[in-house]
Formats: sequence, C-alpha cells, structure tokens
Amino acid sequence: MYQPRKGGSVMLLFTKGSFLLKAVALIMVFSFGANLFVPLALACTRVMWLTENGHVYVGRTQDWTERVNSKFRKFPRGISRVGVVAENPAKWTSKYGSFAITGYDIGTHEGVNEKGLSTHLLFLADEASDYGKRDPSIPGLSIELWAQYYLDNFATVTEAVQDIRQGKLQVVPIIFPNGAQSRLHLSLEDKTGNSAIVEYINGKPKVYMDKSYAVMTNEPTYDKQLANLKNYRSFGGNKPLPGERTPMDRFVRASYYTKALPQPANPETAAAYMFSVIRNASVPFGAGEPDKPNVANTIFRTVIDLTNQRYYFESTYAPNVVWVDFSELDYSEGSDEEELAVEQEIFSLNGSATDRVIPKKPFVFGGQI
Repeated sequence: MYQPRKGGSVMLLFTKGSFLLKAVALIMVFSFGANLFVPLALACTRVMWLTENGHVYVGRTQDWTERVNSKFRKFPRGISRVGVVAENPAKWTSKYGSFAITGYDIGTHEGVNEKGLSTHLLFLADEASDYGKRDPSIPGLSIELWAQYYLDNFATVTEAVQDIRQGKLQVVPIIFPNGAQSRLHLSLEDKTGNSAIVEYINGKPKVYMDKSYAVMTNEPTYDKQLANLKNYRSFGGNKPLPGERTPMDRFVRASYYTKALPQPANPETAAAYMFSVIRNASVPFGAGEPDKPNVANTIFRTVIDLTNQRYYFESTYAPNVVWVDFSELDYSEGSDEEELAVEQEIFSLNGSATDRVIPKKPFVFGGQI
C-alpha cells in the first residue's frame, strides 16, 4: 500500500505484524523526492581468492544489527526492469539469468549470474562518498537495483566497468530518517579472477580494477584502505597484524590471510579455506556497536565458487552450512522466478539445498511501491 505525500514523494504503509515493520528502520526516503524503503546494503567484508590453478572464490560477511529476511532468488533471462526512481528511470531487459540474495524483500545486495559475474554491495560511511545531484536527463538507477543491473547485463568485470565509465546511468541514493544519506560501494568479480571496486566520489564513479583488489570492507574510501595496508608486515610496513573490529583492521587481516592460503586439494576444501578467512573478519555476537552499522554483528556469511558454480550460505544463528548449485537452475526466458527463504528456513536445511529453490511469484524491487 502507498499514498502520495506533498511534493510527489511516496510513503509506504505497512500492516501490523509485517516483518518490515519490525525492521531496523521502517522507512527510508529516496533522495530527490523519490521513494521510501528500508536499508539493503550493510556493513560487511568481501574477499576474492584466485587460486594457483585459476579457480575463483568470493567470500562475504554480512554485518548488521538484525537478520534481514535474506532469500536466495533465481531470476531468468528476459525480465523487463525499471530503475525505481521518480523521474526518467533506467529501463532494460535482463540479458543473463542470475542467482542472488535479496534483503528485506526490496532489492539485491549480492549475487552471481550464469556467466560467472558476481557483485556485492557494502556500506561506505565516508563523507567523500557522494552520488551527486540528481540530473533527470540521465536515466536513474536506484540503489536497490544497482547490483542487479550488472548481473542482468554483463558477463565480465571489464564489460561492466566499460559501462560504468561511459556514464550511461546515475545511481540514486536514499536518505535515512535521521537525514543522513546512504553511502554504499560495490564490488564486481568474475570467473577469470578480475575484480573491481566502484565508489562514487563527488558525484563521479571511481573505479579500481585489478586482480589484486581482492578485499573490500567499509570506510574509509578504497584509496585510503590501500595506503593503510602498506603500513603492515607482509605489505611493506612494520606494524603487526591488527585485531580490532573496525573496517580498516578487517581489511588488513583479510588481505593477510587470503595471501597466505595454500593450494586446495578440491573445490570443497577451497570453499572451507575461504570460510576460514571471512570468519576471521567476522564480528562475534555481543561485539558489535548498535549505533555503528559498520561495526555490527555478523549475521551471515557466503562463499561463491565462481569456477564450479556453487553458492554457499552460513547463518551465524545456526550451525548449518548449505549450498545451491546454481548452474543446475533453469534461466531460460519465460521460466519461473524461484526462491529459497534461506534465512527463515536455515534450521531445516543442511548440505545441498538446490532442490529447495522453488517457483515463486515475481519479485518486486522496492517492495510494494
């Protein structure tokens, strides 16, 4: 349900008992008079590992103040998309099928497509992060579709970065109830081991593309993270390995331990190695700070095997690790969208859950708007 507000913006009205009503923030306002929604990109650590034999694994922790009703979703080819902004929204039809994780039932915050391109959205609480003033002459893309746009349209990191640098779209941020602007950055990885980090600085995209850019956490901006890394042992400096929960310390630890990983005997062992790194960068229960979403408890961890096309999920609320072999799903145009409410159903899952991904009604980005 929704009703217009003065000035043309929109307010969501949720029924009593709705899980969204219980979320960390009920309503968030798109900047520039667009829509309201809850946050979908959270504090995290992302790590990519290119093994000696050329296999690629991407691990991620999701750190937040509560579970966000995360669900696995399969999107087939041929879906028509609209950028969910008030004026001149971007429009496209998905070229590739994808398998993603959505949060709060409003948008994609990580995923992989059938060509082996994956992407992750992370929190970036840095004042330098700025998407710029909305220019209605440029097609707009809301943050809730930012990750999905690349999964739908590109097969490699290079292709995606070329599109970003051409400036075809404008990413539209959100405004929190306290007036603070959401600040997010995005990672891209592909099965060749290429990597890119994308941050909007002073209204323009700043892209770091190289296989060496294997780790991303939160603030500060990526150039400062790279400069700080050089202060530590194994990276040219003299400082010992740091142990705090802060994004900068997690960045250093994840970089160090990924660099030290041995050659795995098989894909399953490689996934376990990747989990060992991102668990080290996790924030245990009770160690988070409620007023700092960039230092929140880890609520789940994922590992994507881009080479063998398997997606692992581990909730920190349960002892289970489950996975989906996403290459076995049907991405053909006209096939059903499918879902596995993995966070809700975690206690009934263990090991392979590919057959638990079942048809569901089409997903609506932005929820009920």
